[in-house]
Amino acid sequence: MRAGTILLLIAAMAALAGCGNGQRRQVQTFDGQTFRANAKSAGDDRQYFVASVRDPGKSIDGAIQAAEYQAVKHCIHLYGTSDIDWEVGPDTPKDQLSITSDSLTLSGRCKDL
Repeated sequence: MRAGTILLLIAAMAALAGCGNGQRRQVQTFDGQTFRANAKSAGDDRQYFVASVRDPGKSIDGAIQAAEYQAVKHCIHLYGTSDIDWEVGPDTPKDQLSITSDSLTLSGRCKDL
């Protein structure tokens, strides 16, 4: 290889190494499954939230854990605490949870510091 070709390859490798921001999206698994989940404030009271998880049929225990995880993240982000007063939460008996064929929903209130 000629020196010019080697320099060109080094420059191309350096340019490719600079692509992206160096952060990888972390994928959380719960009971061995991944879930699409979110938590958001419901209505005017920002402390009250609803956490929803798609496809709970993959693993009901995993779906409950995923919803709880999103709820905790939500409360930490808004109020700096993971303390939650659950209305329907991870300790609610499974037969009393709001579960449809495509969604599981937990709800509660973030405790303010």
